[in-house]
Amino acid sequence: MGLMAAVAMAGGARALDGLDLRIGKALFDRAWVPAPSSTKADDGLGPLFDARSCASCHPADGRAKTLVDANGHLDGRGMVLMLAQADGSGDPVYGRRLQIDAVPGLKPEGVLAVQDTRLPDGRTARAPLVEDPGYGPLASGTGLSLRVAPDLRGRGLLEQVPEAALVALEKAQAKGPDAMHGRLRRVRLPDGTTAIGRYGWKAGQPNLNSQSSEAFFLDMGLSTPLHPEPWGDCTEAQAACRNAPHGVTGEQEFEIPDSLLSRVVAYVAALPVPETPTDKRGARLFAATGCAACHQPSLPTAQGGTARLFTDLMLHDLGPGLADTMPEPGAKASEWRTAPLAGLSDALARDTGLLHDGRARTVEEAILWHGGQAESAVARFRSLPAGRKAALLDYVSKL
Repeated sequence: MGLMAAVAMAGGARALDGLDLRIGKALFDRAWVPAPSSTKADDGLGPLFDARSCASCHPADGRAKTLVDANGHLDGRGMVLMLAQADGSGDPVYGRRLQIDAVPGLKPEGVLAVQDTRLPDGRTARAPLVEDPGYGPLASGTGLSLRVAPDLRGRGLLEQVPEAALVALEKAQAKGPDAMHGRLRRVRLPDGTTAIGRYGWKAGQPNLNSQSSEAFFLDMGLSTPLHPEPWGDCTEAQAACRNAPHGVTGEQEFEIPDSLLSRVVAYVAALPVPETPTDKRGARLFAATGCAACHQPSLPTAQGGTARLFTDLMLHDLGPGLADTMPEPGAKASEWRTAPLAGLSDALARDTGLLHDGRARTVEEAILWHGGQAESAVARFRSLPAGRKAALLDYVSKL
């Protein structure tokens, strides 16, 4: 049975079931191809893109390993470069994303590279570079933000945390003794209302549906109801890209219609939370140093359960050391959503690098990069005796 036939059999106007999840998994793994192709259900890729499938950036639903060669060039998918002007709009030529690949007949937008600088204290600073730009230089006011594709396992629970619980946590942090006073980001919805941002490194997306739509659109150039442009992120300055063939047909208004998108979202939402080992000593040290103030071990869900993901979903100012050059409406360049730590052990095992741009190779280096509101917690970490510090690092490394 073909995938589209399976979608039709599964139906659309009812609760999703096991068949829908299997379809969602197949769509997640699918390698899309340029239009036109003999398999209409698979085409529509690009014309400019960063990946051909969800799984290429999220292998086994986790983080991808991206190697950096001696010239700073990246080998592998899963790391992307966001582009934006101060008002939140994209680069006037390149749009909101540097697309490193293209369908036949078009030029990629450039080569994404990084410049890693070893600091005297052992940390590695990382800055993005755009080499061989295919459509001229970036605009002078364009800011850059290097982002690593995150672990997806268990992240569906973030959407189930009641807004009231998050607001209460925000108020509690504001009264706390430390400087770790986070804030919830409110993002505008298509109907003009606002909602709490829960997904993305800057909490720019309110739910899995919008996050997945953004990924299909920017990563693969595939249109969705939220992003209906079949040419993806191509700008008016890229006329050849906008005029290239696309996967929208008379029978299908979008390359990724709701009937497909909903099943990908259902698949991601159903991914289980990585197991957290029992380590009471490590958990006590995690709380005593102040790590747990932001990386909340668990949050309540609307169903009376818990989301053990180690985040508070808030933006925190982590200082200039981690700032990018791309402030956006609703989030400063130095503000980052508290990254969920559940699944960190898998990232370490895959050697994917830590933090938003993969710069940190170890948990300790990632901790030491925290500044701003986290300075007091980092100071307590630094002052720990060697044995307690090792115990804390061991605890975090096994999450």
